[in-house]
Amino acid sequence: MFLQAFVIKNFRSIESVALNFQKGVNVLIGENNAGKSAIIDALRICLSYGSSWRDISIDFSDFYVDRGTCDPPPCEIGFDLYFTITDPDEKGWFHDLYAITEEGYEDLQLHFRFHVEELNGNSKIRRRYWGGATEGQRPDPEVLDLFYYVYLEPLRDAVQHLKPIRGSKIGQLFLNIVTNPDKRKSLSGKVRSALNDDEEWKTVVDDGKGKINTHLLETTIRGKEQDVDLDFLPFEFKRIVENLQVRMPVFSNEVLAGDQTKQKYFDLYQNGLGYNNLIYTATILGHLKQKAEVDPTSYMALLIEEPEAHLHPQLQNILFNYLHTLNQEHFQVFISSHSPTITAKADLDSLIVLQHQGGKVTALPVLRSPLSPDNKRYLHKFLDVTKSQLFFANGVLLVEGISEALLLPIFSRMMGSEYDLDKAGVEIVNVNGVAFEHFGKLFNDPDQARRLAARCAIITDDDRGEPTDDESPRAANAVALENGSLKVFLGTVTFEYELFLQGNNKDILLGIFENLKPKAKRNIVAGPTLETHGRAFVQKVADNKAKSELAHQLAVELELTEATREGFVIPEYIKSAIRWVVKGE
Repeated sequence: MFLQAFVIKNFRSIESVALNFQKGVNVLIGENNAGKSAIIDALRICLSYGSSWRDISIDFSDFYVDRGTCDPPPCEIGFDLYFTITDPDEKGWFHDLYAITEEGYEDLQLHFRFHVEELNGNSKIRRRYWGGATEGQRPDPEVLDLFYYVYLEPLRDAVQHLKPIRGSKIGQLFLNIVTNPDKRKSLSGKVRSALNDDEEWKTVVDDGKGKINTHLLETTIRGKEQDVDLDFLPFEFKRIVENLQVRMPVFSNEVLAGDQTKQKYFDLYQNGLGYNNLIYTATILGHLKQKAEVDPTSYMALLIEEPEAHLHPQLQNILFNYLHTLNQEHFQVFISSHSPTITAKADLDSLIVLQHQGGKVTALPVLRSPLSPDNKRYLHKFLDVTKSQLFFANGVLLVEGISEALLLPIFSRMMGSEYDLDKAGVEIVNVNGVAFEHFGKLFNDPDQARRLAARCAIITDDDRGEPTDDESPRAANAVALENGSLKVFLGTVTFEYELFLQGNNKDILLGIFENLKPKAKRNIVAGPTLETHGRAFVQKVADNKAKSELAHQLAVELELTEATREGFVIPEYIKSAIRWVVKGE
C-alpha cells in the first residue's frame, strides 16, 4: 500500500491543504515558510502514533492562527490519511482502517483530531483518532504498530547518528539481515570463542583480575572477603552489531597491492559533512530495504528534509537519481527541498509545489495539474536549474529570449523600488522561443486548486508584417492561454522594435549598435518614418546576430549611466506586465 492522499487542517501555518502522493518518491518544494516542514512533521505525528518511541507530538503552538484576523486558535487540528491498497492481503493486515467510499472504491483510512479543552482553568490538548470512514472505529494498537518511518532532519549530524551506540541504525540494519535466532547465537559464539580461547588474551585478563582481587582482599572485612571475575561484554549478536564502527579506508587496493596490513583509516569526524551525510543516507536506505524484506506487512516511509544539505550540485544529481530508482521498493519516500537542482531532476508527477500567497499556504501536486503528457515531457526535458526556480517564485515572467531576460530586471528597478523584480521574488523564465503553453498551463486553469497561486505574465512579440496587419497566429496562441493567474502582454512587432519607438530610445540604441557593429550601423536605411527606421534597425541587428550583445550593452549602460536611465522610455506593455506580476495591477 502507499499513502495516496493527505489532508491537513489548522496545523501551524496551514489552514487547509490537500496533498496527493504517488507510490515511490514524492518531493515537496517551495519557498521558505510555505509549509514543507509542517507537512513532514504532520506525517511524523501520524505515522508514529502506534510507536512507543514517538519523538514528536502536538503542542499548543501547533494550532493554526489566522494572522489576518487575529482570531483565537480554531477548535481542531485535523489529519486525514488515505492509503491505496496494492495487495489484497493488506485489507486483512490493516482491517481496522478498511473503508469503502460512496463511489465503491476500497481504501485504507486513518483520521486524527486534536482540540484544546479548558478544564478548571487549565488548558489541555485532547485527541481522538479512528480508522475507516466512520468515526468511532478505533484501530487496534497492533495495527498502528505496523506503521514505521525513518526521519532525516535538515541539520543532521551524521557523525552522531553513525556512532556505535545502542539502537544505532547500523545495528538495526544487521538485525534485519540476520533474523534467525540460532544464526545470531552461532555468530556471536564465534566471537566469544575467538577471545576466550586465545591464550594471550586469557593471560592479560587473569593478570588484571589478580591485581584487582589483591587490593580488594586488603580493603574488605576478614571473613567477608570479596573477589571478582572478569569477562568481556556479553557476546550477544545485537550488542556486537550495534558496536560496529564506520571508517573510511585511506588507500585503494591498487596502492596496497594486496597487502591490507598497510591500510590506514579515517574516522568519520575527519571526513567531509557531505560525504558523511551520504554514508548515513545509504545506511538508512539499506536498513529500510532490508526491513521491508523481512517485514512485508508493515507500511514504511523515509522522510528527508533537505537532502541537498552539504552536497554540491553534481552529488545532488547522483543522490536524487538514485532515490528515483527506489520507486519499486516497498517503502514510500517524502522529500522536502529548496534545491532547483533536485527540482530540475525530479519526475514532474512526484512534485508537490507549496506556495505562501496572501497569507495562505496552497499546494499543487503536479500529478493533479492540467498539464498534458506532452506538456510534462516538454517541461521535463527543458526544466533546467534556472527554469525550475519558477516553482519557488512569488511571480513569474515568461519571455521569448535572452534580450528580455537581461533587460527586465533593470527596467523594473527604473520603475521604482516597489517594482524591483528581485526584491519581489519574481522569476524571469526564458523559454527560448514561443512554447509558452507548456509553462502557462501551470497558471491558467480556472480551478484555483489546479494551478500555481503565483501570478504569471507572458511577454511576447506579435511579429506582424505591418502595424495595421491582423494579430499573428503565434500571438493568438499566446493570448488564448490567458486565464486564471496568467495574463499576456504583446509587443506590436518585436521587443527591439518596441524599444526603438519610445521617446529618444532611438539615439541610445543606435549609439550602442554603432559601437558593436559600426559598418552595419552605417548601412541602416532610415526610411521616411520612425517606424520604417525601426524596422530597418531591427533587421540589421538580426542579420548581424547581435540581439543578445545589444541587450547586454544596453543593460550595462542603463545600470551605470544615470543620463541614459533618465532619457530611456520603457514600453507600456512591458511596464504593464511588471505591474501585474508584482502587484496584480
